[in-house]
Order: sequence, then structure tokens, then C-alpha cells
Amino acid sequence: MLRGIIALSLAAAALCWLLLFQAGSELWYSHLVVDPVVYWHRAASFHDGGGSWAQMGMNEYQPGALWFFASVMAVAGGKCEFDTFFPVLLWTNIVLLVAHVLLARVFVSVRAAWLTLFFAVLVGPILLCRFELLVSLLVLGAWLLWRRAFFLSAGFLLGAATATKVYPLLLVPLLCIAAWRESGPVRGIGALAAWTAGGLAVTGALMATGGSIDGILASLQFHFDKPFGVEGLLGSGIPLLQGLLGIPLRLAPRNGIHGFESDLGALATLLLEWCWLPAVAAIVWIILRQPRAERCADPAAIFVLIGAYVLLGKLTAPQYAWWALPFLALASKRWMSQTRWIFLLSLLAFSLVLAQSVYPLNYSEFLECFRGDYLRNRIFWLNLAKNVFWLAALVIASRALLRRTSEVNSPAA
Repeated sequence: MLRGIIALSLAAAALCWLLLFQAGSELWYSHLVVDPVVYWHRAASFHDGGGSWAQMGMNEYQPGALWFFASVMAVAGGKCEFDTFFPVLLWTNIVLLVAHVLLARVFVSVRAAWLTLFFAVLVGPILLCRFELLVSLLVLGAWLLWRRAFFLSAGFLLGAATATKVYPLLLVPLLCIAAWRESGPVRGIGALAAWTAGGLAVTGALMATGGSIDGILASLQFHFDKPFGVEGLLGSGIPLLQGLLGIPLRLAPRNGIHGFESDLGALATLLLEWCWLPAVAAIVWIILRQPRAERCADPAAIFVLIGAYVLLGKLTAPQYAWWALPFLALASKRWMSQTRWIFLLSLLAFSLVLAQSVYPLNYSEFLECFRGDYLRNRIFWLNLAKNVFWLAALVIASRALLRRTSEVNSPAA
């Protein structure tokens, strides 16, 4: 027991050192630092305004993210230069990452803690330079409460997470239905109300300190109006299809990302933009067919749900993979055979390593290739391979989920 704790602690310390080293290395730093500079500006506007968001101007971040940036600057000692803000951001995320490992170890298993470290290594230093760890920790905490039938507390945490990033919204129907099944409609409605309260607490605090509902809606619209990003499955598939059809790719970098517009026709483009929705709806339906006695959605099922959303979205940044991975770390050994499990982990490892090789290590070359014959560029094909590996891993996970559902709902069962 003691040896295991020591080994896990040493591994966590080594991981933190590695990620900090990479984040400071020029190979990663020049691209990873772009977003933290914007975080610093947002936090500085709050501190310059004497604790008010009224002078912030145009903003693309949700209320919870803005409070995170302001908190990092407060820990740094108030209004500061970026060179002071950035190390505090890195160390804040180190603390959040260690909290993930501790929750996995204490509330699930040693295996879950080791897998959390494994996935963090593969995702890389971008985890320390964004705020994904804050949101995933809130979602993980909500799931642990949900598992113990604390539906209202889980709903509140999910609400706070949704006010920081949109993707936790995917879990709200599952939580409310689980609460309904466990204790009736009043508890289900209560879980929804708690989720609303969590979101309003974070959003209301922003509005009480100079923010506005128009500004919040504008930040959501800002993301909705983004073009197809170059990194995701659609970012690989659409250029490949247009290249094969002889349709020139129309670059459209805007709203903070590098992307393009689809010229495959209005209907095809609309279907591509929303292809994630039927996939997510189908996965939710499969999850709801699990035994009613299981009040909490299986973590492996949540991995499939969020992983599909990440893969099929028109904007897929490398750090978004982390949204799904902590839940895969919590999955039971009985979910699939050991051979399939190893194959699944191998596919994800290949995908995540390739993701780092594309962004940030070769990102400048990757962006430049779209100005010429991108089909002859090696980075374009590495990015496509990264997405195909993630897709293959999801197919394996989805088949395991379907198989388990079929076994549970078969007449023999």
C-alpha cells in the first residue's frame, strides 16, 4: 500500500516536471502561449476596473472562465505582467491535475489514478496552458456525487461547469433522468433546478460585477460563428473531399481560429455542422437503456458520449480530448476484454502523440500547407491519421457499450 502511494506520488511529480519543462520549451511555448496572453488581458481588465468587468470589451469566454483568469491574477498578487501571470497559471493547473489524480485514487482505484497520469502525459503541456482542467475537475466531482445519489449537488457543479465550458450540458439529461428514476419526478426536476442554480451563480456573479447578458450571449455567438477548424475530423475530411473533387479550399481564419468554409453545398455543409447531434442523441439513448438500478452513467459510456462530441465538432482543438479521457481512466476492467482494452489504449496513445506533433510542434508548417497543395503535405496526413485513430478508438468503445447494453436487455438476462 505504502509503496504504491510512493510510486504514484513520484510518477505524479515527474509528470508535473515534464509538463512544466515542455510548456517552457520553445518547441511548445510559442504556440501554447497565445491563449494565455488573452487570459492575462481579460484578467487585467477586471483588475484595472477595480473589480469590474464593465470595461472588458469584446470577449469570447464564458463567465466561469473569466473568474478563473481573474483568480489566477489574484493569486499572482493582483495586476501583474504576463511573465508573472503565466507561471501562476501553470502551477494552478498543476494543482488541478493533481486533484484529478487524487480523486481517481481515493474514490475509484489505483488503476484509475495511473491511467489519469498516462493520459495527461499524452495530452501534453497544453493542459497547463488552458482551463480544461478546471472544467473537467468540476465534471468529475459532479459524477462522483452523482454516483452517490447526491443529485442536487452534482447538478450544481455541472451548472458551474457549463457556465465555464458548454460541453458539460451533454450530461445534464442523464443526471436528471437518473434522479427521476431513483426518487421520482420531484428529484429529477430538482436536479435540473440545481444545474440552473449552479450556472446562474457563476453568471450572476459576473453580471453583478459589470458583466452583461448581451456580452455573455455575444461570447456564445462568437464560438457558434467560427469556421471549420483545421485540426478536427471535419477539418481533415472536408479538405480531402474538396481536393479530390477539385474544389479549391476557401480559407477563413476568424474568431481566433484557423479555419475554412465548406464549398460542398449548403445542405451538405449544414449536415456536417450538425452531424454531432444525432450521434450524441443515439449514444444518450443507448446509455439510458442501461439497467435502471444503475443510477449513474458508466464512465466508459460518458467517454463515448463526450469523445463523439469532440470528434464530430467543427472545431476540435487538441486539449478537447481531455474532456473525455478522465472518464475512460475510471472505466471498469470488466468493460471489455484485456486485448481490446490494450488496443483501445494504443489507438488513443497514437492519436494523442500525433496531436502534439501537429500542434504545437509543427503547427506553423501545418497552417502553411493549406496555402498550397495540402494533399502533398505530410502534416496534413499526420493530422488525418490522428483523427482516424481517435475514430477507431471510439468505434471499439461504442461496440463494447452496445454489446453490454444488448446483454443486459436480452431475454436471457
